[in-house]
Amino acid sequence: MSDEQQPRPDEEPRTAHYQRADASRFPTDPLGQRAAVEGMATAEGFEIPGDTEATRAHNRRALARTGRPKAEQPAPDQLRDKLLAVIEEYEEAQERHRAQEEAAYGLTAFAERYAKAQTAQERDDLAEQFGGSLTLPEAGLIRRVAKAAEQSLPDVIVDAHVDGMTAPQIARELACSSRHAYQVIKDYPWDAQWTLYRAMWLPRMDYEWVEVASGTVETTETANDLAQQILDERLDNTLAREGARVCVWRTGDGNDMYEARGTATQQSYEGEFPPIED
Repeated sequence: MSDEQQPRPDEEPRTAHYQRADASRFPTDPLGQRAAVEGMATAEGFEIPGDTEATRAHNRRALARTGRPKAEQPAPDQLRDKLLAVIEEYEEAQERHRAQEEAAYGLTAFAERYAKAQTAQERDDLAEQFGGSLTLPEAGLIRRVAKAAEQSLPDVIVDAHVDGMTAPQIARELACSSRHAYQVIKDYPWDAQWTLYRAMWLPRMDYEWVEVASGTVETTETANDLAQQILDERLDNTLAREGARVCVWRTGDGNDMYEARGTATQQSYEGEFPPIED
């Protein structure tokens, strides 16, 4: 720029300097974005103390473009209170989220220690220690899970019994009385699906299972006990000679032999059958 083009002392520079906003500072949370919008609304509707003349002129032009008279705009104090309320709401939501994360982490750490316990007494000691140091979010999470578990507890007890656990064993795990576990098992019989197979022998002492009969029954027995009862009732000379097996599932489990909840086997005269393994 030549000396003739230099601005005079009483003239303002005409060169505009633009600086791009730092996008990394933009709020990404919905509440944070809402707070930013409220702040923009404040700046565009009113002349805030400390604004430059250029900012105030821009705000007046923006207000004129909306076609809304200034009288319709809320008072600055109302906007400020609303903005502060939004910020407080955002901070409370963030604090609740942080507390929930800490609660979940605390329970996960306890579960890992509990899984490593070797004895029932060790598990009891861990539970007592953890229960005495619970935070409010951790206690809230446990109580919510406990309320949900209460509704499904009878089915949990029955399912454990189907797999062969006794009432005292179930009571020990649930920290309830054996009498309560017995009563639930008695009051909630389960629907069993069973299939009887006989062994069909092939060359070289190989064999395959062939279905002979199947059915359903309501019972309070364990799956293994029921399988043995059915085998004893239906065993004849042919099945005793060739070999037989009964598989029991809880209705809805399917009928895959490798996923049976209980089995009973009659060994054949030809040879012994290996246990069912997946």
